[in-house]
Amino acid sequence: MSSTVNPVRSEKRRKNRVTIPDHPHILDANSDKVLGELVNLSADGLMVVSPSGIAGGTVFQMRIPLVQGDNKVEILVGAESLWCDDANGSGAYWTGFQIIDISPEHQEILNAVIGG
Repeated sequence: MSSTVNPVRSEKRRKNRVTIPDHPHILDANSDKVLGELVNLSADGLMVVSPSGIAGGTVFQMRIPLVQGDNKVEILVGAESLWCDDANGSGAYWTGFQIIDISPEHQEILNAVIGG
């Protein structure tokens, strides 16, 4: 885990990220363990804040609860952690994930939620 900010990271983003209100819990779909809270989301990635660091290269099948209009929905994605940084000495960690697997149906939901 690193406490330095990597300015190249933000430059590599290909999609705009949308801040998600209320920071819903992201769950490991295989264990139902809470991985952290969703901070922001794009069509191909997400950022999570968690009490412990998640090593780069770790792959999860995630359940992500979202709100689409007046409906609560949940999407299932495969995601790989790309980086993890200390959250300014707060005892929490920021982790960036790339979505590596998502069904066409869940991609449509994700695109609708983020306005893409």
